[in-house]
Amino acid sequence: MNPEPPIRRPAGPRLGLPWWFWLGYADVKYWFVTVPTAIALVLIGWYGADWLHGLHFVAFGAATLLALPFPLAGALFVLQSIRIAARTRALQRLLDRDEIVAGIALPAGSTIRFSDEAHTSLVSIDLPHAAEIRGALVAGRLEWAHARKIWSGTLARDQDLGGLPCRGPDSVEFDHHSIEFDDQGIVQRCQLAREHELLGLTLPRGTTVYRGSERKPWRFRLPPNAGVAIPALATRAPPGVTLSVANDGRLVEIGSGHGQTIVVRGVPLTSMLYVDVDGYPFAASLYVSGNDVVAALAEPFVVAGEMQPADTGVRIDLTTGDISLAGKNWWRTQ
Repeated sequence: MNPEPPIRRPAGPRLGLPWWFWLGYADVKYWFVTVPTAIALVLIGWYGADWLHGLHFVAFGAATLLALPFPLAGALFVLQSIRIAARTRALQRLLDRDEIVAGIALPAGSTIRFSDEAHTSLVSIDLPHAAEIRGALVAGRLEWAHARKIWSGTLARDQDLGGLPCRGPDSVEFDHHSIEFDDQGIVQRCQLAREHELLGLTLPRGTTVYRGSERKPWRFRLPPNAGVAIPALATRAPPGVTLSVANDGRLVEIGSGHGQTIVVRGVPLTSMLYVDVDGYPFAASLYVSGNDVVAALAEPFVVAGEMQPADTGVRIDLTTGDISLAGKNWWRTQ
């Protein structure tokens, strides 16, 4: 048995609205045609009364029909604006005095926004001026990330947080206890306001530091205009790469979405860091394994007496300088 053909539905909007509504909608939408047409009809009806005779009233009538939807649309716009404004007022609260809200000491004049009219779910807080929040001087808007249970804001100026010279205006994050401190009171994320030595590396101004721990490495994302010397590799990391460093100062890996070239023991290596569709890294092409550097060639290079193409995995012994092929499945997955 042949299946029944699908029912063909007529094209166009099917919202149950009358034809004159859609005619008025088209009239307003294509105002650049209908407004000049209405003006032309008025001029024709006014100045052409002698030769149009009674038909000039037809021109006036047509111009009226073309112009009629505009005041109606304006009235709807005003009503909608009033409704939105009322809804906005119902979802926010203006503090008339200093007050502690959600564990945060807020100054008078702060505007608190909620996601519900019962004011049970916070969304954001607009500060009237720079204020000290959880030990940091912040300004502007504080936003609540419900999934992460984290507030985010903007530093009002350069300031030291957890021993790191943080640059302002830059973003800062904090929970209900502190400015994203770990158990030792070290700030989790900071963009350096000045050159700073950390874990044996002299990091340039503008480096974004992500705090590590015994379980996860530190991450140093270098600025686009400055590199850093890496004593362990006797080389220099180019601008823009991210260095992963263990809590004891051991280099773990170097990655970059742009795949800059890093020369180690005379071998050109790529720092390409591969990410998934959501932007999270899943494989690194330059990492340290014990006393070896494992990475992909940035360009063709002679290894074991033969010219190897770019992207070939190689292993470099940092003690002897020997270079060998890394073999299959040499990638370091996250």
